[in-house]
Parts: sequence; structure tokens; C-alpha cells
Amino acid sequence: MEARERLRCRDDPDAFFAEGLRPRQAQSLCAGCAYLDPCRVYAMERPELVGAWGGTTTRERQALRRRASDGLAAAS
Repeated sequence: MEARERLRCRDDPDAFFAEGLRPRQAQSLCAGCAYLDPCRVYAMERPELVGAWGGTTTRERQALRRRASDGLAAAS
């Protein structure tokens, strides 16, 4: 729990759920975080999550999921 307390998303959670968050803002908010990759994986596995997770916006993650499912469908 100690490490989690030092995360920027814990210091100012409202910044990560701002309406109309842009990709650069999400990347900036998450820049330098030691948990960037696990956070992104966590968010990719949970489509119900909104806001900045792992340096991505909700829309970016939706697009990534679509591309992944399109790629899987094409490979079948």
C-alpha cells in the first residue's frame, strides 16, 4: 500500500477522470509511473473503466480492443 500512496492518480484522482480527457493529457498524467504497464493491462481487461489508465484514454482503449478483436477475427 505504501507505493500506491505515492502514485499521482492517488494524489489527484479527479484529474484522471476529467471529461474530454485527451491522449496527451493522459500520457502526461501517467508519465514516469512505475505501474504504467500493469495499469494499462488492468484497464484493457475492464472495459467499464473510464478516464486515464496506464497513459491511455477510454477512447484509446476502446480502439485498441476493437483492433485486437478485428485482428483475431481476421486470423480465424
